[in-house]
Amino acid sequence: MKSFYLFAILIICQASDDLYQITLMSYNVMLLPSILVFERDQITRAHLLTKAKFLHTSDILCLQEVFENKPSEILLDSLMKTYSYSTPILGNDEDRDEWNDIWNDHISSNPLKFVSGGVTILSKWPIIYAGQYFYKHACSAHTFVRTGFVYTKILYKKKLNFTIHVFGTHLQPNDHRGCYLYGEDKIREKQMMELHEFIQSRNISQDELVFILGDMNINKYHSKQYETMLEILNVTPQYLHSSSVPCSWDSSYNAMTNSKHDNQLLDYIFLRKDHTPKDSLWYNSITDRLASKQWHLLGRNHSFYNVRNIPLLELSDHYPVLGFFRQTQHQWSQRQSGVITYVKFVTADTNLPVIIVDRELRIATSQNETGALFLVTNNGTPRRHRCLRSEQYVLLIDGHKSNFYLSNEKVLRMKYGKEQVNRYLKIIQLDHHSTCIRTNSTIVFQSRSPTGNFYIKSHSAHLCFCTDDRQQAQLFRFIEIERKNISCHITSEK
Repeated sequence: MKSFYLFAILIICQASDDLYQITLMSYNVMLLPSILVFERDQITRAHLLTKAKFLHTSDILCLQEVFENKPSEILLDSLMKTYSYSTPILGNDEDRDEWNDIWNDHISSNPLKFVSGGVTILSKWPIIYAGQYFYKHACSAHTFVRTGFVYTKILYKKKLNFTIHVFGTHLQPNDHRGCYLYGEDKIREKQMMELHEFIQSRNISQDELVFILGDMNINKYHSKQYETMLEILNVTPQYLHSSSVPCSWDSSYNAMTNSKHDNQLLDYIFLRKDHTPKDSLWYNSITDRLASKQWHLLGRNHSFYNVRNIPLLELSDHYPVLGFFRQTQHQWSQRQSGVITYVKFVTADTNLPVIIVDRELRIATSQNETGALFLVTNNGTPRRHRCLRSEQYVLLIDGHKSNFYLSNEKVLRMKYGKEQVNRYLKIIQLDHHSTCIRTNSTIVFQSRSPTGNFYIKSHSAHLCFCTDDRQQAQLFRFIEIERKNISCHITSEK
């Protein structure tokens, strides 16, 4: 009899351990309707998202803002090999027959609601039930969106089978226009109440996990709104893993965000309180993933001289969030993708430092002079990818005065404000001793102008873009002084 009980306990422990290995990811990929961002190159970004390895690491993936057809199709097709099961996109007319159930269908058929809800759930495990629910309340731009949530029942198959309930949503955003009757906060509360009441009506067994995930558009650091969300949805608080960055919407360092807004944490993977296993801890980890290749916001060959056509390594205006139990055996990179790098430049032949005199870049007359400190980035903000590659476009920022940028006029000067930088500089590695440009690499700088490509050349200690012959270009050595991990600064609100 004792052996029977021991065997039963062993099975229960094994089952719990299997359940604790489940992982979920939520990601707002910002594939917006072209009518809103008709100039942006979303196709290139969609292809870069297909190469993002982190998108293939979780058991269940919920995407938001999957709006525009072509880039969304590129991304979703690439994920099919990893995620064998998926729901249609919330509110997509072409796939309405694929749902098991639809709630508030009359709302989606309203002629004003002509944009899909942009939410979909993908899974490595069988989706045995899928339904879509349309919120009764929305305002501002979401008046025209079939906003709601996707509900899936997923059969998580290990040594035992577990039924997992996943609710993916995208709540009312903050755009401060058109929400005059209730206000955005109240609209979100009404939407969350609809979601909560729906879950309650399902009478889901407490032995089954219930997850709510997505872009909630509620800032964790706005304590009142955050606490209201926890109460309405009846979920455990968000515990950030030690490897997590503190925000999912980073206006300090993500060039695709609006820098006029504060840094925020808007994205969550919640576990319902009454469906949380005992002695467990559910973590969220936000990661600042960057693209594997540099791209241009408006397209590499389109409007190159447009000041908005900045070179980027961002994949979206949001960062992805991963959810997992404390007992997980999975391992992910805990190193941030983005860094800040301070460098100096010296001439490759004479070892003379580059200095700044009256905001003008010059070559020093002595090796003993202190070289100017620069912040170099291959992204639209000081945060750059850890790997700086040859042929990428870069910004040079004064390392001591972060509001001064190198302007690539004929004479090289540091000017106040990034709007003074009409075109980025191309950094070209000549020695190719490594894939990434490292300290002591030999480089040249190139600038693109309406009349052609020109290289930096030294002329009587002054530096200018005054030769189109690479053989005459000034050779520099790239000296890395300091590399810093960065994190968005958070201001808590009451």
